[in-house]
Amino acid sequence: MTFYSKLLIVALLFCTIVSLSASDLTLSNPILFKEEVNGESRLYAQVTVSWDNAWYNEKNHDAVWLFFKFLRKDAYGYVHAHFLPKTAEVIENYSPLVDGVNIKEPSDHTGLFISPNRSFRGSIKAKIQVQIDQTKLGRFNPQAGKLKAYGIEMVYIPSGSFTLGDPSERARHYSSFFTSDEKGEPAGLYKVESEEATIPIGAEKGKLYYLSQNRYRGDQQGELGPNYPKGFKAFYVMKYEPTQGLYADFLNSLGKTQSQLRANFGGKGYYSHRGSIYMDEDHYAAKHPSRPNNFMGWDDAMALADWSGLRPMTELEFTKACRGPESPLATQYPWGSASKANVDRIVNLEDNLVLQNGWTEAQIRDENRETFGASYYWVMDLAGSLWERVITVGDPIGRAFQGSHGDGRISYYGYATNEDWPKGDTELGGFGYRGGGYYTHGQPYSEFNPYSPIAYRPYGAWAGGDRTESYGGRFARTAEE
Repeated sequence: MTFYSKLLIVALLFCTIVSLSASDLTLSNPILFKEEVNGESRLYAQVTVSWDNAWYNEKNHDAVWLFFKFLRKDAYGYVHAHFLPKTAEVIENYSPLVDGVNIKEPSDHTGLFISPNRSFRGSIKAKIQVQIDQTKLGRFNPQAGKLKAYGIEMVYIPSGSFTLGDPSERARHYSSFFTSDEKGEPAGLYKVESEEATIPIGAEKGKLYYLSQNRYRGDQQGELGPNYPKGFKAFYVMKYEPTQGLYADFLNSLGKTQSQLRANFGGKGYYSHRGSIYMDEDHYAAKHPSRPNNFMGWDDAMALADWSGLRPMTELEFTKACRGPESPLATQYPWGSASKANVDRIVNLEDNLVLQNGWTEAQIRDENRETFGASYYWVMDLAGSLWERVITVGDPIGRAFQGSHGDGRISYYGYATNEDWPKGDTELGGFGYRGGGYYTHGQPYSEFNPYSPIAYRPYGAWAGGDRTESYGGRFARTAEE
């Protein structure tokens, strides 16, 4: 790019953001500058993105979801920065890859995916530049705020068919999916072979079905329409659950009213059950920023997803992220086996989610992913950390989900604004829980706590529970091929 004149507005050398210590994601040296070209004022943002344990292999790759906001100096919170199409570029590549850093620009221009673009395993570091769409800033003057960069590690889940359910009778007791015969009895597992085709649910031959003893498991009816994200189409999912550091950053960006409603700490038991977010004068901080963000209610999670430009994931996408195209085993966990005895990723007595016995994520291979609790696609902690809140197939509110993405902007009162997303911890419906969750030290393990087999759905349609030590979330984004 040729610069005719460049006016530096502000160079922000604030503290680097660490998304999760296992991969050391950092965003450093963000700057904002203007360029005058033939009388036209252009506004650019730059930041250096780096993370360890990146990969690109024959199955899939990881990525960083990068987005910017302007933090206002008044009580009204942030302004999300949208980008102009085809303006993102790698200014400098510091990693061993030569011309190997890829940028994908989604059509809504709320953020960017940064990833390796060929076979690779190691560390990525690159300076990224993008032009900001000033028409989306309204009356906001960028000089009246502070540019802030945010990054979330993601995993790319490729398109393709996969199988729902579990061949064991025990799994059916926990409402796992199967293909129904004429009488609502199992006639094999259910294969998802299309994104657009409607999936009917019911006790008729060939339909998707499950056993349900109560509203926790679903109403056993309805259909998943063409726009319901079924997992066949490629999507990105967060590599880790949202961390307490990310949530503190989220709170710090909000206006006064928004932050009062979304602050998730301070209730009884918060600090004695792994919570570490606190107020430092007028600033939110996390004593343990790498810990998964527990005590996150549904409205908290959806506000964070909307703010991030992501969306909730569905039950079907959860299964695909866990299992990939593999044929299901009886009582299979996300790491591919029916055993949890060899998992070395645990919540330790210091309340941190850690790898034991000297393991690091740089050592993950398909052959040893059970040690790391990593899924088929190397997504971490889909069982064993926090319960994963997902869009359910078990009620009309969940089935009405259309897969819309957040636009980076939440409401004045701190709520997600997407009409197709379930709303509120009022038990009206729309979401449920998968994967199991860790509660407290010394609690005996059960069949689904803290590790739950992929297909178990004891609470697959229960839209209850607000802020507790074992509830979290994880977000996704449909890939644009």
